[in-house]
This record gives sequence, structure tokens and C-alpha cells, in this order.
Amino acid sequence: MSDKPQVGVRYCGGCNPRYDRVKLVKRLEAALPEMEFVPAEDGVPYAAALIANGCTNRCTNVSGLAVPEARQVPLAGDLDFIPAQEKLKELVFGGEAKSLTHEEVLTVLPHRSPMLLIDTVSRLVPGSEAVASLYIDPKWDIFQGHFPGRPVLPGVYSLEAMAQCADLIVLSLDRYAGKAPLFAGAEKVFFRRPISPGDTVELHASLLSERAEFGMAICKGRAFVEGNLCAEAEVT
Repeated sequence: MSDKPQVGVRYCGGCNPRYDRVKLVKRLEAALPEMEFVPAEDGVPYAAALIANGCTNRCTNVSGLAVPEARQVPLAGDLDFIPAQEKLKELVFGGEAKSLTHEEVLTVLPHRSPMLLIDTVSRLVPGSEAVASLYIDPKWDIFQGHFPGRPVLPGVYSLEAMAQCADLIVLSLDRYAGKAPLFAGAEKVFFRRPISPGDTVELHASLLSERAEFGMAICKGRAFVEGNLCAEAEVT
């Protein structure tokens, strides 16, 4: 088994037969021999993901891909070759990512029990992406009523956990340090699988856009349990 960092490759359905996506990926693989390019499977946390689209529509299915959007590199033609090559080098070998213990999480987020829904952070790139974890404690009072005899984590908790993961991205920046992160909206909210007591949830968040002059940011959040996508949303 190779010890090289793996890049998961996900292809579109081949909507543009005039464009040889596979050939271009092979060129990129030859240009980056220090990485291993493999087919991207759902739930696998690759160092980065290469999204080979057949055109600029970016129709490749990335649902279930356990790689934050900030680490997904588009490839839709020859013009993307050099930018994709440089971006993959930055993502795979860049040194700006850090991890946070629970005590360090408390220095970034203002939330506290029972509303703190982040335990630890395995990857944080301020202003870009975060990967965090949350253990769903069976002793939480919420399970007494949701539902008696069949406990399921309420969807609003999943949404809040994804939002707090997104909070890490912005509150770790100097310009937002110490601020109170307020929910302004949520769109494209989907709950795919139930989350149960005893589960450990892996939370992913990536910055999609920011209006610094208004102190507003939009992030994509996703929640996984054992590699299975359970919830996703765009939070503002």
C-alpha cells in the first residue's frame, strides 16, 4: 500500500464527449508523482479531491464525498490544468492547517454547555475550512423526549453543529476574534440519515463567500457518521 497522500478523483457522467477527462487527469497524475490519484469513494477523507467535470457546468456528483468543498479542486479543461496542479500542491503539502484540543476550541467559540456542539478539531485552516468531531452523548436530556424509546438527534442540533463548525473558520481570523456568531439563515438543508446516541459525528465546513464589510459569511456544512453523509446545509 502506498504511503503517498491520496487525491480522490470523481468524474462527471461524460456529458461532453469531445473532452477527454481521463487523459487530462493522467497528465496531472504524471505531473504530481508525489501524490497517489485514486477513485473517490463516499465517506473516505482524502487529502484532497479532484473533481473532473466534462464542462463548466460542474455537474459531477460530489454528494457523500467526505472532503470539504475547500479541498475539492475542479478540472474542466486544459485551462484548469496549471491552477489545479498548484492548488493540489498547496492543499496536500501546505503547512497552514492546525488541530485544536477541546480546551483550544473553548478559546475560539463562545458557546458553552449545553449548547457547545464541537469536541475537537482535526483540521482548521482559518478563513477556509474546518473538520471537527462531536460525540452524541446518550445522557443528553433531549433524548428523553425525542423520541421516548427511539432516541434520534433532532435535525436542528445537526444544523447547529454544522454552523458551529463554520464558526471556527471565521472566528479563528483576527478580524472576527471574540465576536458573537449569529445565525442569519440556512439554505439547501437536507437530512439524509438519522444520528443516534453513541454516534461520533464528523463535521465538515468550508467558506463559500464572505462580505467582510458586513461581517457576513456563507459556509457549506456537512455531517458524517462512519463515512455516511447524514446532513448538509449552507449556513449564513
